[in-house]
Amino acid sequence: MIHRIYETEVYKMAEKMEIREFIERDIDVDVVDDVCESLCIAFCGPQKLTEKGKEHFEDVLDFQIEVDEQYGSATVLIDGPGWKTKLRMAKEFFLGAAGYCSEVNYQKWFA
Repeated sequence: MIHRIYETEVYKMAEKMEIREFIERDIDVDVVDDVCESLCIAFCGPQKLTEKGKEHFEDVLDFQIEVDEQYGSATVLIDGPGWKTKLRMAKEFFLGAAGYCSEVNYQKWFA
């Protein structure tokens, strides 16, 4: 399972990092579910998490992002045992960061 993130700003950052590092960057990107090729949501950084947010999204924050300079994209690989749960949590994270969650959860997870 792969999430692809497209944006010219990302193209300039040829490096690997965890989502926890990525979200602190001042980057605006589209997050696409590469499995069914549907747009999930735009991510506008930087984004700060509360302690409860760090706890809730603990697993997602460790996912690696690898930048593909040729296509100007970054890819978050979601694989291994429990990939469906990981994919659901990644979507919940990016949707939540964009405000597509309850106000209570947004205030609980994002600073």
